[in-house]
Amino acid sequence: MSETPPLDLILQNVTKTYGGVTAVDDVSASISTSAITALIGPNGAGKTTLFNAITGFDPADSGSITFGGDSLAGLKPWQVAHLGLIRTFQTPVGFTTLTVRESMLSAALHHSLETPRKALIFSRQIKEVEQQATEQAIEIATELGLIDLFDFRTDELSSGDRKLLEFARQLMANPKMLLLDEPAASVAPNNIGRLAQLILRLRDERGLGSLIIDHNLSFLMQIADTVHVLDRGAVIASGTPEEISTNQDVMRIYLGEKADEV
Repeated sequence: MSETPPLDLILQNVTKTYGGVTAVDDVSASISTSAITALIGPNGAGKTTLFNAITGFDPADSGSITFGGDSLAGLKPWQVAHLGLIRTFQTPVGFTTLTVRESMLSAALHHSLETPRKALIFSRQIKEVEQQATEQAIEIATELGLIDLFDFRTDELSSGDRKLLEFARQLMANPKMLLLDEPAASVAPNNIGRLAQLILRLRDERGLGSLIIDHNLSFLMQIADTVHVLDRGAVIASGTPEEISTNQDVMRIYLGEKADEV
């Protein structure tokens, strides 16, 4: 009997160029969907470009990307999301006039019942599904410190709270893996702690892993199982947070010539 392939994100020789500039340079990595993986590097290293290639927003020029054994080549962003690979953005997206509650419920994957005909036939079932989604939204909002803002409009939130709402919306889609682009940016220190604890709990209790870009290295190093370091589009180091924190090449990128003196 054949074994079920692991639900991992596999990158093989992924390359993306713009004109004469190589933004992602022959990147290969096996990223576990049940672990927390950090992707770090200086500005312009190619981190978000790699996210865009994975999720279909700006496909790679060459190489292959598979998720759970399925090729992502040629898939539109919504098709990648339908497979369970859900991402956030550096700048939160969504409907600014919706409340936090409405925004979260709009992301729940229960819209197959929302047609006039099905609304009449399955009205009781729809109410049950809506109640479950509301309970899920309340639980997530509470964990992220958004519950007191539940009925505020999105455009009334601070930039940090909009980042947390972006994360909350993606959780409502019941992802198989999260790709988080700068989730801690502009978030208040006390809420960064909440965010970190929730990401850890999702891994430990649900087996839900994350691939995370963030410039807050303290936040990442506390929660990551594995760290990949990009510089000029290429992976220059991979390892545990402890290994990366003492890697001379990584220190040189962040500290420049001072790394030689450490």
